[in-house]
This record gives sequence, structure tokens and C-alpha cells, in this order.
Amino acid sequence: MKRRAFLGAAVALAGCSALGKVSKLQSSFSSRGRAKASGASSAGSLARSYRLDPGFFFGHDVRPFQSVTYVLDLSGSMSERTGSAFGQLGRETASSAASSYGGALGSATAGSVLSMDKKVELVKDHLNASLRGLQRGAHFNIVLFSGDVQKLSPSMMSANTATTTLVSAFVSQLEEGGGTSMKSAIEAGLATDAEDIMVLTDGLPTDATPQQILTMVDAQNPDKKRRIYTVGVGDDQAEDFLTQLAENNGGVYLAYK
Repeated sequence: MKRRAFLGAAVALAGCSALGKVSKLQSSFSSRGRAKASGASSAGSLARSYRLDPGFFFGHDVRPFQSVTYVLDLSGSMSERTGSAFGQLGRETASSAASSYGGALGSATAGSVLSMDKKVELVKDHLNASLRGLQRGAHFNIVLFSGDVQKLSPSMMSANTATTTLVSAFVSQLEEGGGTSMKSAIEAGLATDAEDIMVLTDGLPTDATPQQILTMVDAQNPDKKRRIYTVGVGDDQAEDFLTQLAENNGGVYLAYK
């Protein structure tokens, strides 16, 4: 993940209170970018059809949250597609059909079909859906990590039409790439004022061992007042680590494959 012009835009975003400011702020971003509720109650629930419902993030119900920070993996492996070989064959067939129309429209449609199931695109869709369902008066922040770590705003942002619309526009431009600096990212998430932390990744960290991360979190969250929820995406997710991270901190681990 390349360095992006976060600071100026993030400061403006934190103070944004009217939808009319959105169009002015969008230009300052330079970036490249449910199992249902019943399924979210058991640790390690597995499904491939988490619905894009407002207030849900890969099966986690965020609607009751007063403050939440999303810690999201944008490493290079997030460019991979999810699903079975059969499902991927279907998308490839649809892509080929779109290409047959020819021209720019056919090419663009074909590319869109193949990118729909990329892990990073799924994360964008679920993030936007969950933000739309946050309750009035809730606050949120977003930490993005790959080889480096970026926090969207220096302070928690109020969930309202203006901020969620702006964040949706920003997130749509994000692209994956680089390593997996998960330890640093979780530290950044714990440094926010959020009561609930949502960690999503598709693999193992590259900046620390899982045990080092668990030890760090125990030290920084000794009273377990900060709840940590985890989401594993794809076939290479570290299920044992993500389960332990969540269960040690009052949360739940859910898997998407």
C-alpha cells in the first residue's frame, strides 16, 4: 500500500458535519486505492454468503456499537479471489461473455465481473454496508495496513451521512499491495478511543509472530474493556490465532471462505 495523502483529508473528514462538504473533500484524497445475526453468535462460524446488510460486517452486528475502529488488511494477497473453482469458472464464463461484446464497454464489464470476488473488493462492500448501519451518535475510525499502517482520521469520527458517504467514496479507491504489518495496525487500533475493534485479515502477520501480537494485546488491554472481533477471509487465514485474539478479548471470530 503506497503512502497516501491522509492527513489533510482526515482532519477535514473528522470535522465534516454537512453533506455539502463531501464533494470538496473528495478531491483531497489521493489513494490507489451476515452469516445472519444468529450465525454471528458462535465463534468460528463459517459461511460463504454473508449478506451485505446495513450494520453488519461479515456477520458481525455492529449496530449496537457506540465506538468502533476497523483494522483492515490491504496486503498484496487481498488481490486474490475467494470461492470455489466452480464459482470462479462461472465468473470467468460471464467475463468471457462480456468481452464478446467488444469495445471499451465490453472490456470494462469483463474486468468488473472478475474483480467482484477479489477479497479487497468484498472488504470495501462490507465496510460500506456496516457503516451505513451504525447508530446515530456512534463514532468510528479505520486503520489500514499492508507493509505500513495508515489511520484514516487522527480522532474518532461521528457516524452521519456526510462522513459515511465520504468514507465510502474514499474506500472505493483503495488498492491492495505489500506486506502484513498486523501488529502495528492492531496497536494503532488500540490507540484509538474505540470500545470495539474489528480486525480483518487473510493471513499471518509479517511484522511479528501471532504470539507476540497476543502478548502485546494482553499488555495493552489487561482489563479487557476493549472488545476485539476478528474476521478471516480466504483459505489461508490463521484461524487459531484469530480465534484466540477474539476470545481473549471478549469478541468473536468469524470466517469467510
